[in-house]
Amino acid sequence: MTETVTLRAPEVRTMSALGLQLRDAEVSASGRYLEGRAVPYGEWANIGWFMEQMAAGVFERSTREAAKGLPLLMWHDNRTWPIGVSEKWTESSAGLDAVWKLDTSEEATRAADLAEKLMLTGLSVGFIPIRSEWEMVDLRDWDPDLGPDHMDKVTRLEARLLEVSLTPTPAFAGAQVSLVRTREAKKVHEGRSSAEVESWLNWLRSVKR
Repeated sequence: MTETVTLRAPEVRTMSALGLQLRDAEVSASGRYLEGRAVPYGEWANIGWFMEQMAAGVFERSTREAAKGLPLLMWHDNRTWPIGVSEKWTESSAGLDAVWKLDTSEEATRAADLAEKLMLTGLSVGFIPIRSEWEMVDLRDWDPDLGPDHMDKVTRLEARLLEVSLTPTPAFAGAQVSLVRTREAKKVHEGRSSAEVESWLNWLRSVKR
């Protein structure tokens, strides 16, 4: 069963950024730039209770409207000044790549040095889902403990990109998306009761009306 859902709750996903590159500007006074893949397309990731993938162009509107205005943060900390700002976004069938101009602040300089030393190898996106397509498994087959074939799947068709953050994601994480506590992704506890399963199903029904 496939259903399209409209939901606007903030989400956070962390991607490994093995292709993250640091380069100095041609004119040193212009500062330093960071390049990397913010979002891979068409790659399924386990988010706990469900599988998730980003459709090509999911953030197309956001990057078009704010091509040079989306902040680069450290660990999604919006209580401090950004360490950089987006300069360019490039869409491909594989994912969304970007170039960020780094600030000259002490924090930004430190972040750039750590990225160059491969100590900050992750890019994490903060976004708000706008349109999502869910593929639900039969209730009798639903059991996240048994793997992806027994989990619901969601494809993010359109979402609003809020910011991108540098994070210390381990290099071996590959393109895996790491769960950060969100409205949509509840942790599965050992010894899950039928009441917990029913609560999850009730929540899904409520957002699909």
